[in-house]
Amino acid sequence: MTITMPKEKFSDKTLMKFVDGELEDKGLSMDILSAVIKGDEKLKARLDVFVKTREVLTKEGNTLLLNLLTQEKS
Repeated sequence: MTITMPKEKFSDKTLMKFVDGELEDKGLSMDILSAVIKGDEKLKARLDVFVKTREVLTKEGNTLLLNLLTQEKS
C-alpha cells in the first residue's frame, strides 16, 4: 500500500510570488485571498513562512545576504 500526500492547491512558487507582489495572475491572487478569508489555516501557515522570510531578507543591513542569494551564477 502506497500513501501519497495530497497535492497542494497553490505551489510554493505561487505563494512566494503572491507575498512579494509579483503574482500577475489576478484570479489566482483572489483565490489565495479567498482561501485565507475562509480560514484555511494550513495556507495561512505556509504564507507566514514566506512573509517572515521576506521580512528578514528586506531588512536594512541584510544587503550582503540578499545580494548573495540573488546573484547570477557564472
